[in-house]
Amino acid sequence: MAEKISFNTQIFGRVRLATESDVPHLHKLMYQMAKYHNYTKVFNATEASVTTNLFKSDNPCPPFYSVTTFILEVSPDSFPQNTPKNPIFDPILKTVDFDSPILDSELELFRTNNNIFNTVSQVDKSLSCEGREVASDRPLTQELFRTNNNISNTVSQVNKPLSCEGREVVSDRLSTQKLFRSTSNEDNNVFVAGYVLFYPCYSGYFEKPGFFIENMFVRECYRKCGFGKMLFSAVASQAIKMGFTKVDWLTVGWNENAIDFYLGIGAYIMQEVKRFRLSGEGLDAFATNDQDGGDKV
Repeated sequence: MAEKISFNTQIFGRVRLATESDVPHLHKLMYQMAKYHNYTKVFNATEASVTTNLFKSDNPCPPFYSVTTFILEVSPDSFPQNTPKNPIFDPILKTVDFDSPILDSELELFRTNNNIFNTVSQVDKSLSCEGREVASDRPLTQELFRTNNNISNTVSQVNKPLSCEGREVVSDRLSTQKLFRSTSNEDNNVFVAGYVLFYPCYSGYFEKPGFFIENMFVRECYRKCGFGKMLFSAVASQAIKMGFTKVDWLTVGWNENAIDFYLGIGAYIMQEVKRFRLSGEGLDAFATNDQDGGDKV
């Protein structure tokens, strides 16, 4: 595809909660990240698997209490400033001015395919009752990540309007979705530029939980515009909002640009940490041997 000038002197960015409709773009971004790290040989994620793991889990939890994804969108047009407040996550907006045009050869490939950003659809689906009460599963997750300070619980605001009490409440959900419906930019000139995938984590060493960033990726043509920092800031701000005390992530040793970026935002390197992985045939073999009463260590 021939290169196209997508932005001339100004670009508008938005970070919002991903929804199921974002899966095709998420899958493309995940593949591009795997390609960047030379992991395409082991990449076997599909759109179906992304949908299942992010939006159709057998043990659903609200955003920030399970695997959560923020989408980074860019547009040559300004995003609505008067969007109604969202009890889950208010989209973050940023305007960037630059001297030379940004060339995006994948502009149409990453054009958003809907006219709304519905930040509650992920919650609606995860808390869908299908005619039965599911609130009994939630306190376990809430207690796991409860902090000692009196912070606002983003789950409680969602559980109350979506409480099922043994019956389906689709009509209530539809009215809630309408509250957060937003008209897209003219001609839907909104394009996906990156994402960050993270989840809550807890270590017995510390009093409070934190977030672990599993993936963070900004498409090449939109790097060095401040969007990577925007994604990290969104995760960090949510951690502070929930009373969490840290955000952790990993990077490969050869990626000096990323390391410099991370150090620049105030992060530090934990030199003594080594990451281990048990997967594939090794995982199967160890699990089988252990069940058979293999050698003791």
